[in-house]
Amino acid sequence: MKLPFFSKTNKLSADERLAVVEGLSIMLAAGVPILEALDSLVEDVVNKGTKEIIKGLSNEISGGKSLAEAMAAYPLSFNSVLINIVKSGEESGKLEQVLEQLAANIKSDIETNNNIKSALFYPVLVMIVLVGVSFYMFTFALPRIAKVFTDLAINLPAYSAFVLKSSLFMEKYYLYVLAVLFVLLVISIRLLAIDRVRQTVFSILAKVPTIRSLIRFMDLSRFTNTTALLLSSGIPIIRALEISKEVVISPKLRFDIGSMTDLLAQGENLSEAMKKSPNSFPALLRRVVGVGEETGSLDKSLMNISGHYEKKFTDIVKNLTVLLEPLLLVVIGVVVGIVLFSIIAPIYQLIGQISPQ
Repeated sequence: MKLPFFSKTNKLSADERLAVVEGLSIMLAAGVPILEALDSLVEDVVNKGTKEIIKGLSNEISGGKSLAEAMAAYPLSFNSVLINIVKSGEESGKLEQVLEQLAANIKSDIETNNNIKSALFYPVLVMIVLVGVSFYMFTFALPRIAKVFTDLAINLPAYSAFVLKSSLFMEKYYLYVLAVLFVLLVISIRLLAIDRVRQTVFSILAKVPTIRSLIRFMDLSRFTNTTALLLSSGIPIIRALEISKEVVISPKLRFDIGSMTDLLAQGENLSEAMKKSPNSFPALLRRVVGVGEETGSLDKSLMNISGHYEKKFTDIVKNLTVLLEPLLLVVIGVVVGIVLFSIIAPIYQLIGQISPQ
């Protein structure tokens, strides 16, 4: 019986997917047959799950399937964009060149994700530490102080009484609180898996100006990059757009890309079709696409503009982290102030009640 970890549902990470695609590209370009190339990859990789997937690809191809068809058996590891690009490379006889382009694209995505993770590392770390320290204080530290004031029968100020009684509640029921939070987290994840709920949350978040710009530039970068990659692989423009719309987040942009394919089917060119949806496709993009169509280098034009939107996206992420750092300091100050005032106020009250000897 095959364990789930070794089944076809196992998912390759971005780095593992890059290793597979890049390894195949290098060996095929060197003239190594694809089955031998896959066998070599099995020897090189360490992760057992990755080995199982590569062996599965080899078995599928040995059974008469193409590489694209073999990859389609692992949808969690190889998305539809990658599969269609590989398919076009096989049909055109340029599989090694297509895989080289794919590897460069995956590597670029990994670098972008790493930059975002690096930018968000400090704010996320501060939040984790803040939540952990706050939980410790309200669950283990403050209750001891609260018991001292309770034993002294001091008439606490309302503010201090609320904080200290909250700490006594946390001390007694913190396991239940954690359980409730865990259940709420699971429910939230399940709800976000529902398209209607996810779109509602997206619509709310998209009303925040900074987040709206972040999503917009990310979607435009993904759309232009994916379309460029598909076109350079020889996939027809309408089919390329149908695939590309699946990589964007915004429902509005996805709808407008779908509408654009209908206009292209009626004979319009891409830049003219984009003009029908100016809110989704900015003037800069429309102009660059128009020049690309005139010069017959639409894929290169889209790839260039994709880099522009990716830089815009990463700049917003970096600016957000710069704004978050002082905001986090304010939050830390507020939490520390809450704890200090809740303790200091009763102490001053106690000192005031002591009669001079």
